[in-house]
Amino acid sequence: MEENESYIGYVKYEGELVEDGLMDARKQAQALLGFDAAIRYFIGKQAPDFKNLDFEIPVRIRKGSWEALIPETAGGWLQAGLGVVATAYFTKAAQKMAEKDFSDFGVTDLFKHSVSAIHWFAKIGIHMGDVAIRSFEKVEFSENNNLVGISNTEGDVLYVPRRMLDFYVSCNPDVLEKLASNIEEGRKLTIGAIVGGEVQEVSIEKGEKGIFCKVEEDEEDDILFPELAHGDYVVLDGEVTRENKTSNSMGFKYQEHILTAHPDSGSIVRYKPLLFLKCRLYGTVNRLDEKGRIGARRPKLFFSHLEPLEVDGNYDLFR
Repeated sequence: MEENESYIGYVKYEGELVEDGLMDARKQAQALLGFDAAIRYFIGKQAPDFKNLDFEIPVRIRKGSWEALIPETAGGWLQAGLGVVATAYFTKAAQKMAEKDFSDFGVTDLFKHSVSAIHWFAKIGIHMGDVAIRSFEKVEFSENNNLVGISNTEGDVLYVPRRMLDFYVSCNPDVLEKLASNIEEGRKLTIGAIVGGEVQEVSIEKGEKGIFCKVEEDEEDDILFPELAHGDYVVLDGEVTRENKTSNSMGFKYQEHILTAHPDSGSIVRYKPLLFLKCRLYGTVNRLDEKGRIGARRPKLFFSHLEPLEVDGNYDLFR
C-alpha cells in the first residue's frame, strides 16, 4: 500500500503473465469496468437512492501483480459529488447517509460492504461450484445466528455472514463476469476485502473460471504449442519483451505469444541490453504445472544461450 494511505479492498491478477504488472490494455479496461460495475451494483442493493447516481469511484493501480485498490477516501468522493443532487432528488434517509448521520452508517460503509459482498460472492461461488445455486439444505447457524453454514456436494461447510449470504442469494449471477473473463493459465484473480484491519482474500483459478463466466468449450483443452513437449531441447526465434529481476525471468514473444523464460544459471540482469530485440533462444521446454505435474497449458523455457539477431545502439553483437 502507498504510505499513509489505507484501503477498503482490491482486485488483482497474479501469475507469470502479470508478474511485471503489465496486462493487455483491453483486459485492464475490462477489469476496471468490471470492478466498477460490481461495486455500483452492491451499493445499489444497499441504497437504491444511489443506484442511478453518476459518481466517481477512485482506484489506484499498483504493480508487482496487476492490482486495483479502492482507497478508504472513496466515500468522500461520492459525498463531494452529491451537492445539490442529494437535496433535489434523494430521500431524507439518503441525505442523512451522505452526511454520516444515518444510524452511524454512511457512504464509506456502502463501499466497505460492497467490496465484502464481492469477496463473499466469489467465495460462496467457489464453495458451491455454481453461482446459480440459491437455496441451501441443512444449513447450520453460529455466533447467535449471525453466521450461516452452507454445505456443498462434498459435505464441506462454509460459514458466511448472514448479510453477505442475503446479498448472494438476491444478486445477479453474472456480477463478476467481466473480472473473471481475464482469468487464464498463468493469471488468476484475487479479491480482497479489508475488514476490521484484517485482509480477507479469495482467489479464482483457471479451473474455477467457468463458475463465474462462460468458457469456450474447447478452451480447457487448448494446449499452447503442443509440439513443444516437456524436456525437449529447442532453438526458437522470438523477441525479448520484458525482464523481471524478482523472478529472474524474461518474457519471450514467440509466434505472437509471450512465454516466460529463465536462464539456466546466473542473473537475468545481464540480458537487459537485449530488451525489445529479436533473438534466438537455445534451451529446454518445461511443462510442469503448479502442482508439479507434466501438462501445463503454457510452456516455460529454460535457456542456456540467447543470441541477438539484430543490433541496436546499446548492444554489441560481438562483445
